[in-house]
Amino acid sequence: MKSTKSMTNLAEPSLGPTRLAAIGMDQRQRNALHMIFSSRCNKRYVLTEEASSEICILDLDSFGGDQKWKEFRERHPDWPLILVSINSLEISDRHTLFVQKPIPVERLIAAIETHRRNLVAVDTDSGPAIDEIHCNDIKPIPGEVPTRRKAVSTRRAALLMSESQEQVFVGTSPDIDPEDPDHVDKIFYKPEHYLQGLAQQALNQAVHYNQNINIQGPWPEITLDIVSNKIWVSASDRQLRPYSTMPDTTLEVQLNPVKTDWTPPTDATEHSFQSFIWQLALWASRGRIPAGTNIHQPIYLRRWPNFTRLIITPYAMPIAALWAEQPRSLLDTASALNIPQRYVFAFYSAASAVQLAGETRRAVDTLIAPPAVRRSKLRGLFGSLLDRLRGGKKDHE
Repeated sequence: MKSTKSMTNLAEPSLGPTRLAAIGMDQRQRNALHMIFSSRCNKRYVLTEEASSEICILDLDSFGGDQKWKEFRERHPDWPLILVSINSLEISDRHTLFVQKPIPVERLIAAIETHRRNLVAVDTDSGPAIDEIHCNDIKPIPGEVPTRRKAVSTRRAALLMSESQEQVFVGTSPDIDPEDPDHVDKIFYKPEHYLQGLAQQALNQAVHYNQNINIQGPWPEITLDIVSNKIWVSASDRQLRPYSTMPDTTLEVQLNPVKTDWTPPTDATEHSFQSFIWQLALWASRGRIPAGTNIHQPIYLRRWPNFTRLIITPYAMPIAALWAEQPRSLLDTASALNIPQRYVFAFYSAASAVQLAGETRRAVDTLIAPPAVRRSKLRGLFGSLLDRLRGGKKDHE
């Protein structure tokens, strides 16, 4: 027998996906939420109307946000609510959680799960436990009881990085003084001295000659299959990474043609061309940028990265959103988003390696400095940040 609910007018907990309502959000913001829920949590959550929802998300930065919050609490004093805003906010209401913008997806999911666990605690029949779901690397809100995490593949689209994973892909380098030549020298690396550069060379050769290419070297077997548009690697990421982070392991290697009837070894794992080179670039750069990059030149985004197939480094989507809106230099990007430079450098290295980003060449792009980014514009994963998911081309060459 179900226990009595203490939440006024609260909809019955669902046996399927958790129902959420988005208050004060336009259709694009709702679409962004829908995309996150569909792609990152296997449709664990669904958007619905307020009356049929179990948890609500309210954007305080929308027009009349404070009044909407007040009216919502008058209607539903105990309803689980998640407030989002640019401005930091202290919440004393135990039925309300706060997530500050730009919104990290893992924080949003953690807030949802915190409320959901409370719902499950009220009604133990309402859906599976958190251990059984497939949201990636959910982290509980501080102060809540932590739960076990599912194993996460580093090739999963929605990689949410732990501190150790972040160091692997982004490094730990502090910000540089752009006026200090010694500082500037430290942020460069030469892709051609790493496996990244060799893989790019092999891909160019495979495409140019329309043939499969085997990268023969000290590492496990790596073969580019031009027919399936896949790269096959007879090693795990853990086994391959040491060869990708050391320079000059490519000094004595060969790019050998492979017969068209070649079949991958049974122990090989497949990668798309783009995701493989993207990952190699992150491993090689670790928060650095290719030698010769002008840190003062605006950077353009040719098209929106397919984040569903790429390793997502911290702040990758806000960076992409800024560049899609208007070219900005690497340093200006870090300053505008108020984030460490290494996150911008790492994302640029990966995006440029797969030809999704590059330095502008038009005079107009350097004539006028980009406008300062107001904090109200940094809407995290809402609004303009993910409006670019349409994938339209932004070629500023």
